[in-house]
Amino acid sequence: MLLGGVQQQQQQQQQQQQQQSPRASGERRKSNSHHHQRKKKKKKALVLLLAVLLFFSLFCAIGFFDRSFSYSQRHRREQQREEEHRYRTKTAVLARRFFGAAEMSGNEKCAKILEQIRSGALDVASTTRLDLSNCQLQTFPAEVLRMKNLEFLNLGKNDLDALPGSFASSLPNLKILFCLGNKFTKVPEVLGEMEKLFMLSFKANRVREVPERSLSPSLGWLILSDNEIEVLPESLGNCLPMRKLMLAGNKIKELPSFMSKLENLELLRASDNRIEIFPEFLYGLPKLAWLAFAANPCTERAAVNAMERGKRAVKRVVNFEDLGVDEGKKLGSGASGAVYRGEMDGFNVAIKVYNNMGKTSDGRPEDEMAAASLATTTTSDIIEGAEQEQEEETADGGGVIETLAKFTTKDGKRGLVMEYLDPTDWKNLGNPPSFDSVTRDTFDGKFTAREILSVAVDVAKGINQLHKNGVCHGDIYAHNILINRDEDYPSAKLGDFGAAMFFDDIENPQFSQMVRENEARAFGCLLDDMLVNYDGTRGGSDTVTIRENSHASEKQYSGDKILFKQEMKRKQPSTNLDTATSMNDDDKTVQERKEQEQRREEAWKKHDELRREAAKELVTITLPKDGYEKTIASLRQLADDLMDPNRSSRPTNFDVIVKRVRESEKLFYGHEYAKRIERVQSLQRRRYEVDAISIEDNYSYRLKRRGRRGDENAKKNANEEGEKKNQLDETR
Repeated sequence: MLLGGVQQQQQQQQQQQQQQSPRASGERRKSNSHHHQRKKKKKKALVLLLAVLLFFSLFCAIGFFDRSFSYSQRHRREQQREEEHRYRTKTAVLARRFFGAAEMSGNEKCAKILEQIRSGALDVASTTRLDLSNCQLQTFPAEVLRMKNLEFLNLGKNDLDALPGSFASSLPNLKILFCLGNKFTKVPEVLGEMEKLFMLSFKANRVREVPERSLSPSLGWLILSDNEIEVLPESLGNCLPMRKLMLAGNKIKELPSFMSKLENLELLRASDNRIEIFPEFLYGLPKLAWLAFAANPCTERAAVNAMERGKRAVKRVVNFEDLGVDEGKKLGSGASGAVYRGEMDGFNVAIKVYNNMGKTSDGRPEDEMAAASLATTTTSDIIEGAEQEQEEETADGGGVIETLAKFTTKDGKRGLVMEYLDPTDWKNLGNPPSFDSVTRDTFDGKFTAREILSVAVDVAKGINQLHKNGVCHGDIYAHNILINRDEDYPSAKLGDFGAAMFFDDIENPQFSQMVRENEARAFGCLLDDMLVNYDGTRGGSDTVTIRENSHASEKQYSGDKILFKQEMKRKQPSTNLDTATSMNDDDKTVQERKEQEQRREEAWKKHDELRREAAKELVTITLPKDGYEKTIASLRQLADDLMDPNRSSRPTNFDVIVKRVRESEKLFYGHEYAKRIERVQSLQRRRYEVDAISIEDNYSYRLKRRGRRGDENAKKNANEEGEKKNQLDETR
């Protein structure tokens, strides 16, 4: 019974469970789905967290490796720099050991000097010279102000634009100050307080203003070239010791009259300015000898005329490509252009290519080219009439480098072909002036009487030829003269026309006369410099071999009167075109090579003919024993006369100077030489007397001929009228 009740109860429970099972299973399914969703969310969150952690770890790892890599790179670069520094240091030590000095950068150089001043390694009390050029200075170093006895200071090519206010009081003994190529816009006024300052240079800065108080009255050499100055201060007139004044390349419109006080002024450079009226006071400065005034409105008219005459003076035009120029190898270069070596007609020649629209320190390349073209021409547009005969008689090229031809390059640059002077034979006569000589050249050695006479004769002829063509050289100095110091037959050539300007006797005779007087004094200074360095000997042998030129009376002859043996040595033809031309031989065709060889052969034949002709009529003359002493005394007197501050005592024409030099030459060679010269001169005079009709350019002769024709026509008309009158009378 009891068992049956339990079973019944179990059945009821089962029925109840069966009735409740659909609802419970649904709930269980819902709970299971929520559980699975929670599990998925957890998995996603875990995956996301793992991804973030992985990304962060990768990022950290990359950063770590990058830092380690960059660190290794920096470390490697630092090691390389240290190795380079050790190498440079070692090289510098070796250079100092073997060559005495090492090249340092500007900062290293400046730092070393300043450290020596601070440490006392540099004796401040005894140091008189200091060079701080190319040191990249932006401010003036205060350490330099401790050098009380400093006399020379070079601050060139830095970035300075001011000087400290205590500059003058700290450096009371300073005499020479260079501030070339800095950034000054005005000359510091503190410089006007320096009582011993003699030489001051602010070339190639940005100077627009020169204050009244900036110039010390003690100045004797002032360089303000290549700036933007428009007005000069009146205090310049108080610089009475002034001997050398450089003002080229500014915007100056006039030179003020107070500059007339500068009676010691010897050299003035005022080219490339805007001066419209030539200052009257320059006509009266007693010691002015070197004047450059090109590229100014007041001299432009004569310059244009000279440039036109220069184009006509050089007749021959050649192709630049035919000259065999290797543009990679220069003989020299400057502001006006570059010089190369080439070949023309089988001879070595010098090729100068001028810079278009360039700018030089004393003018323009166009002025230099025109002066070089007119230097050796024998046709002058200035001298007319009867003077033309005298010009043809005396113009023999003289001591000026000869211009042979002209050309134009493919890029439009113009140039000249000039005679080539071998550097092994031709040397500079002197060196540029020093700080002590100011305006006078310096020399390395002494000169014989023969060498002094040769320079005097050749340079005097060259200057005379320039003046006949309206050219003022402007820079007659020994360092612009080349000399061939042959023992028996020395010779000289005047060159470098960078400071040349032009004049016209008709347009401005007063200016022309001043130019001649200035150049006469410059020539006198040249003679004086050489005579000071005279060695007391004659030089060479006691005989001279000359060729008496019997062709002087022939109308086609236009050469010198008597040729020395040295002058008969013609330019040696180039046998292999040397280096410059041989490099271009591969580019030439067979026909061009044949033509070139033919030109060489013709040049050699002409050279041999000239040598055979020159060998005729040779005469050997024994020189007088005391002739060279008389020559030196004569040249000494000439130099003193030309350097006389009184302008009225100087010759009005350079022909007078040439004649006086020729008189000194006769003293050197003796009476026999003078007699032979007089005979040849008489033959030349006879040429003009006998065959005057052959002188086609003789303007005065044409006028006389027209006058004679007019008189003949008048007589003819009078005779015809007389005959008609007689016929009428007879008829009546």
